Amino acid sequence: MSEALRLVVLGDSTSFTDDRGPQLPTAPDLYPNVLTRSLEDRLGRRVATTVIARAGMTVREAARTVTKDRHVQFDVLLGADAVVLGVGSFDHAPGGIPPVVDAVVPHIRPASVRRRVRRGLHAAYPWAVRATGHRRRRTSPAEFERLYDLVLLQLRGLARGAAMVALGPTSHRAAYYAWRHPGHAAAEAHQAAVAARHGVPSVASWAFVEPHADALNPDGIHWPAPAHAAVGEALAGVLADQLEGRAPRPPVPAWD
Repeated sequence: MSEALRLVVLGDSTSFTDDRGPQLPTAPDLYPNVLTRSLEDRLGRRVATTVIARAGMTVREAARTVTKDRHVQFDVLLGADAVVLGVGSFDHAPGGIPPVVDAVVPHIRPASVRRRVRRGLHAAYPWAVRATGHRRRRTSPAEFERLYDLVLLQLRGLARGAAMVALGPTSHRAAYYAWRHPGHAAAEAHQAAVAARHGVPSVASWAFVEPHADALNPDGIHWPAPAHAAVGEALAGVLADQLEGRAPRPPVPAWD
């Protein structure tokens, strides 16, 4: 029996949450598991998948993970056969309360004060989004590009010669973001352009999710099973083309 193909998904909560909320890693409807089964069917080979993900994972957190976490670098990414980069959605979401404020909240004591502050910030967020006309993003375009470049370069360097695909940012139907997302199309195109510079193709997730927007999680962000299925199948098609030689893989950085 041939050795299993090693697939790594670096993602956010969309990789482990559906319309019912967060799920166990083995939940069959999540897009990483749909992707795994589809690749096995297409390639006739077992696929071993590792998902590295956190709720609200931003490009800054992803950059820190792939440049500072030795386990992720050398036990997970090194020697991987295929990689999905599934971050960016929260970076491009409408900006309300600055992220630096959120970063301070976990350090507030006592816990009762911390909870009141957190509730207040959550209630204020959509008002701040409206006050800025939905123009601001959580991460500025320039900072996103700098960090996304870094993540892509690091992935290409660690998973040398692996097939890769970038999952484009989702949108929302969320009260928290004041119901609108006028900057989504521009952010999606910007993210895809940065990935293309690295030779990494993109799958635009919202095109597959929007037909199911009426069935999103009550938070207005996370996807029902049919959307996960559509995204997973689209990712599998892109990776299978690279793995079977129908499309080029991203080049290995010339670090040697």
